[in-house]
Amino acid sequence: MCVWLRSHGHEAEHLVDRDLLTATDTQIWRLGSLECAVIFSKDVDFYERALLFDAPPQVVHVAVGNCSNDLLFDVLNSEWREIERALVAGSRLISIALDKIEVFS
Repeated sequence: MCVWLRSHGHEAEHLVDRDLLTATDTQIWRLGSLECAVIFSKDVDFYERALLFDAPPQVVHVAVGNCSNDLLFDVLNSEWREIERALVAGSRLISIALDKIEVFS
């Protein structure tokens, strides 16, 4: 995912790159808030936090289930412009499923 994001002109780091693989959701959320980062995650906990709390951080919830990387990147490629528009507009949560995208301001 990070390689894909970088290939689209965005900075991206995996938790392992920052030695945060064992960090709690709360620690990740706080770090994301401090850095005004966007959290990309399949974890529904970040989806719920984004609904409960204002941004930052912004959350892109990847709700595609267990699928191939090819299918995941096909979905992202088809929705990427809308995702970028929503992030630039300050939307706190973008949820991407195989058949839809939801944006929460």
